[in-house]
Amino acid sequence: MEKECIIFIIIIILILLLYRWIIQRKEAIDNVLQRTDEEKIKDINDALDIYGFIYDKNNDIICSNMYPWQREVGYCKLYDDTAPFINMIIDSEPIYFEYDNRRWLIEIWKGQYGMTTGGEIGIYVSEMDDIDIPGIFSGTFFKAVSDEELLNMSFNLKMNGEDLFQRHDYHWWLTGFDVGVFSSPNNLSMEVMLSFPNSNMKNAFLNGLKRAGYKEDEIEIINNRIYFNFDKPKSTQSYSRYKLITPFIQFMNKIYCEIYNLITKDFVRTIDKIDFLRLYYPNLFKLIAGKNRMKKLQKYYKSISSYINGDEE
Repeated sequence: MEKECIIFIIIIILILLLYRWIIQRKEAIDNVLQRTDEEKIKDINDALDIYGFIYDKNNDIICSNMYPWQREVGYCKLYDDTAPFINMIIDSEPIYFEYDNRRWLIEIWKGQYGMTTGGEIGIYVSEMDDIDIPGIFSGTFFKAVSDEELLNMSFNLKMNGEDLFQRHDYHWWLTGFDVGVFSSPNNLSMEVMLSFPNSNMKNAFLNGLKRAGYKEDEIEIINNRIYFNFDKPKSTQSYSRYKLITPFIQFMNKIYCEIYNLITKDFVRTIDKIDFLRLYYPNLFKLIAGKNRMKKLQKYYKSISSYINGDEE
């Protein structure tokens, strides 16, 4: 009799806890829905700013801002090579060329970034010799271009032939990330447009594009604009080295997406979903924002910059 009483009490406690959770969740949902979009955008952007991102209300996605921490760390191939270890299974297409007595890199990426599916175009330049840091990195280190060197560019990201979103801006790092969408890089394609300030730079990039493996019938040129489709990459992919762990990483990315979609199933728009997470599931919000990626890349950059500046121990 005493045992049955204890079991009954435990059941009652569990029911009360479940009821309390349901009530609190309903109050949280109502709170989000009662907030204006202006309030949500301000609070979301304030929270995302430290991670280098903002909310794009036109596409209902997350994208990079103009002056994020990523602009300070530049780019080197080490970042791509270690991407799988920060849950990024992405295709990359680096286009190298020389212009204005400097080495340039315009790189395009697409794929799964943890809990998001996205695409990127980054513009970088180098005026230094290649570096060799034993045990860390050997090759060219690029810096992000200046404000005066921003390019007018756009991309249309598609999954299985269907449009996900479009981005168009004057930028050094044009990005877009659709939260909670799971993909494989080979299911994605990007229609890319780059507009150059003059024919010399356009031709220099065009030569680099051809060296990368793009044929003339895969490229469209209108004045100083170049159009091409980034589908199956011509370059060797970093994640191909990790064939044994890539399926596991993608499995975890899919689980993250499913958890996100389950927790936010009461909302339709990304702005509401992210606001809900920001308020009530802050750790999941930080996972979306890429807190772990930020720490890892900043650590790499610290090692590289110490070597470049002669501060290494």
